[in-house]
Amino acid sequence: MDRDSGLLELAKKNGVLDNPELRQIVLAAGLSSNKRLQESAKKMVLSRSIQQYEYPFDHNLEFGDIGLGKTLQNQPFYLSQSDLTRHLLAVGQSGSGKTTLFFNLLGQVGVPFWVFDLKRDYRPLTRQDQVLVLPWSELKLNPLRPPSGVSPRRWAQVFSEIFGHATSLLSGSKNYLLKKIIELYDLYGLFEEVSGPYPGLHELQLLVENDSMSYVRTAADYRDRLLNRLEATNLTAGTVFECSQGPTIEELLNRRVVFEFDGLSRDVQNFLMEILFAGVYEYRLSQGMRGDELRHLFLLDEGKQVFSVYKERQDAAGIPEIDQLTAKMREFGEGLIVGDQEASKLTDSIKANTYTKFLLPTGDRKQFQAVTDSMNLSERQMEFASELEVGEAVVQVGNRGPVPVKLDDYEVDKQISDSELQILQAENWNNLSHESRDTTSEFEVEILEGRSGEVPEPDTPEDPTREVNVSSEADRLLKDVVENPFRPLTQRYGEFPSRYKGNKAKDELVDEGVLIERQVRTKSGRRKLLELTKKGRQYVEDELDLETKHRGRGGVVHRYWQTRIKEAFEQAGWYAETEVFDADVYVNMDTAELVVEVAMGDNPREIEHIEKHLEKDFIVWITARNQEIMEGLQQRMEEKGLQTDNVVFRPVRDFNEIENLPE
Repeated sequence: MDRDSGLLELAKKNGVLDNPELRQIVLAAGLSSNKRLQESAKKMVLSRSIQQYEYPFDHNLEFGDIGLGKTLQNQPFYLSQSDLTRHLLAVGQSGSGKTTLFFNLLGQVGVPFWVFDLKRDYRPLTRQDQVLVLPWSELKLNPLRPPSGVSPRRWAQVFSEIFGHATSLLSGSKNYLLKKIIELYDLYGLFEEVSGPYPGLHELQLLVENDSMSYVRTAADYRDRLLNRLEATNLTAGTVFECSQGPTIEELLNRRVVFEFDGLSRDVQNFLMEILFAGVYEYRLSQGMRGDELRHLFLLDEGKQVFSVYKERQDAAGIPEIDQLTAKMREFGEGLIVGDQEASKLTDSIKANTYTKFLLPTGDRKQFQAVTDSMNLSERQMEFASELEVGEAVVQVGNRGPVPVKLDDYEVDKQISDSELQILQAENWNNLSHESRDTTSEFEVEILEGRSGEVPEPDTPEDPTREVNVSSEADRLLKDVVENPFRPLTQRYGEFPSRYKGNKAKDELVDEGVLIERQVRTKSGRRKLLELTKKGRQYVEDELDLETKHRGRGGVVHRYWQTRIKEAFEQAGWYAETEVFDADVYVNMDTAELVVEVAMGDNPREIEHIEKHLEKDFIVWITARNQEIMEGLQQRMEEKGLQTDNVVFRPVRDFNEIENLPE
């Protein structure tokens, strides 16, 4: 009996009872007193144990449509595309063969894919037909615009969760963010089922800045935390969010795309990846695109950035939305491939929700253990896996037994410069659709015109001594800005072969810190103006040999209204001029003299100007950007004891209508 029990224990210890035939023989020997049968069974267990020790894996393989190499017993190893709908995880140290594995996968998969590339590893795919390699500098994205079929209210909830997770906001700040998005959508009339522009992150930042929140300390903290994240995101993302709409989800889902996010901050990288991920899921859900068949594939080779165990363990933040999406997206034919060097830093969710796992050579015991635990390897299988060489992996597909595989090699030329990439991809970039930033009159009245004072020239994070390097098209646009400072941006673009070329020239100049965008509300809607920075004025004078001095004071918005008011009075038949008698606009009305001051903010210096003009017996008009500024200046006049009989207050927008002027 002891010998029979020992035989069973020996079989269990060496993991050979998985073999049905051998298991039956061991059980039969245990029930029989036949010495010959028991001896025969013992020999079979020992023989099988030796084989299992040398190669502790199953021999059963299934045929698929993606060939990735051969087992160490020289059998072809395949994956099925249907396996990818249940996701794949590959873990191995740098240089272990992960990227080679992924190139092989992408080369054989028969569906569109998106690669999130954080190190320019996948740029060589640009040499394959119909692959779009899209650096972030060429990307236009409005993350506040929901995918087709998704309601603004639902997308507001999705966005607040994704942005909060990517930038480490806790529940209170995320709830405040949701409230502000709903408020912003309402200002754009998006709950009234009207077709119009969508606000972007820049408009969201303006809305949050406009919320003083001085009455509740906790709420002010939420505002300040959110504003900090928004400012950093908009600042570091360059021109990515400078649009009302970029290429749509539908447009990109049918393409093989490599998104290059190298050079962006980690938070912005995470946000872009997660919002694109969520956008695809919400689009599929809204269109009812359920099914087991693989439709599309995501690949992320730095998985811990998005699937971070540290964020998963933050109880106050709740379960990250991205973890929940990972489990749900398989219902819609979306596959996910994740790679990383450090499995211990990946979420438990991503390790649990990946059907196929590749363990490649790992140099750290902790990382090795994190993968083998999720694969449920036996002790001997772990010993075997610890001796893997570069290009080898232990692979487990679903409930099937693990198998060691020698992965096929893949020749990759990684030396592709920016200039070469531009030559190869320029046509693809030019053909991507996008719409420029736009606003509604309600937003302008409530937010843009409600801000006190003209927005100052922003500080640039770049070295101001760095040489400006822009294209000839950008120089041409600069010349037009100098010669026609108030020309609408759309008219400027008409001088270029395409709107895209004009917008690209403008983006160049903004990125270089040469220009900044301003906006004013006119009779026909919002007008975008371009204004030279100090750096831009220096460049224009030194390199383009153009004079940058102009008539009028202040920034381009102030000077725009000076000019517009002067023209309005002239069209009414009176003599008008700017910068006469120290006034923004001087008007001679034959029987009386009038001066106009353009008040962009509620500033004490405006009262000083009014006082001087009244001493000279001028009629004084104060044209203010909004009611708040007018009321503030009126209060200052009363406190100063100034007579208001000869002072008229008018909003600047009145000068969009000439008939509003006195006869």
